[in-house]
Amino acid sequence: MSLNPQRTPLDNGAVLIYQRMPANPFVSFHGSIWAGAVTEEKKGVAEFAAQLLMSGTKTKKAARLSEAIESLGATLDFDNSQETMHFYGRCPRSMSRKLFEIIVDCLSNPTFPAAEVERVRGEIIDGLRMDMDNTTHRASKDLLESLYPNHLYGRDPRGEESDIMKVKRADIASFHSANYGPKGMMIALSGDVDRELVRRDIAPAVSEFDGDSEKPKVTTPGPAKKTKRIIAMPHKSQADIALGLRAVDRHHEDFYALSMVNLLFGRIGLYGRLGRNLRDEQGLAYYSYSSLEARPIAGHWNIIAGVNPGNVQKAVEGISKEIEKLHTSPLTKDEIADGMDNQVGALNVNLERNAEMAAELYRIEYFGLGLDYLKRFPSIVRSLTLSQIHGAAEKYIRAEDCSLAIAGPVPKDAEKSLKWP
Repeated sequence: MSLNPQRTPLDNGAVLIYQRMPANPFVSFHGSIWAGAVTEEKKGVAEFAAQLLMSGTKTKKAARLSEAIESLGATLDFDNSQETMHFYGRCPRSMSRKLFEIIVDCLSNPTFPAAEVERVRGEIIDGLRMDMDNTTHRASKDLLESLYPNHLYGRDPRGEESDIMKVKRADIASFHSANYGPKGMMIALSGDVDRELVRRDIAPAVSEFDGDSEKPKVTTPGPAKKTKRIIAMPHKSQADIALGLRAVDRHHEDFYALSMVNLLFGRIGLYGRLGRNLRDEQGLAYYSYSSLEARPIAGHWNIIAGVNPGNVQKAVEGISKEIEKLHTSPLTKDEIADGMDNQVGALNVNLERNAEMAAELYRIEYFGLGLDYLKRFPSIVRSLTLSQIHGAAEKYIRAEDCSLAIAGPVPKDAEKSLKWP
């Protein structure tokens, strides 16, 4: 397959980016508008708006919308996030125009029926309560609050239960009117899509989308103080450990080197060095892995580990020692060669599937990586030097700088006795 993505800007401010994959008869898409939690004046309203988009429009009630999408052999979902409101799905090539007309109708003309608002309120609250009873979620939530104090990136884009209870239908309608529009809209497409289909069917449908919208400005997060928190959940049988620290944004020169460190430390195979030591060799964790989350203006690196409550201190010490080994026993040339093969190979596998290709194209547009990024990626990865990778580990990953959050059947006063660098 020849990687040659095309980009088509529209007069209303939307942008279409697409890659033809002729072996697949469907068109997959991943799009967004700048109407996430960052744009809301009242917390929780962006979540309501996203969940209610298929609850009826000025032209179709909810049942007719669902029937229309099903009759096209298509799928469509809307999802709120911190910065954007996403939509994604797929359809047969011949049904592209009809589906994008439905998408534009949902975005432009939702009616937010009162009964549906209450239904969604209940669903959001149920989801929040379920998450608050989940040890992984609770530990991760507290860690993010520590890493991004009083900032968008440190809070759940859905809001808290107290926020959801206060949202009124008028708030949702006002939010939609102020923030749903085509300026900055991104739509990535892959599969049985070409210039003719975009020109004839998709662009005309998307061009009908009108409304007010501006790309919101996300403020740079303030400094984070190192914290140690215990979330006591005595009714649970497992504890989750979350620790991490602020790292790099997506455009930082150290991003690719730090991404390689993260892969080899806690992702590759059965979760890298961390998983091999903490879980396989010491038997201290049910699972343990690391993640690098790089956003446009900030980022963080973190570890999650699920453990027996009686092993919390041992697991914390084991994690600390494994981090320290990044400096005393740096990643080897062989490990790095395996990591390079893994990153390049994983991208090649993803690009064979429609939905994953659309997701990659979306990231290219979202981060402004350039249409030739997919061709350049292998050389970017393989050009990383040993000193760059070791330098990233030394600079960004140190146990003594990490904040720590533990959720589970651990006494609250353990916060004082728990030893952490």
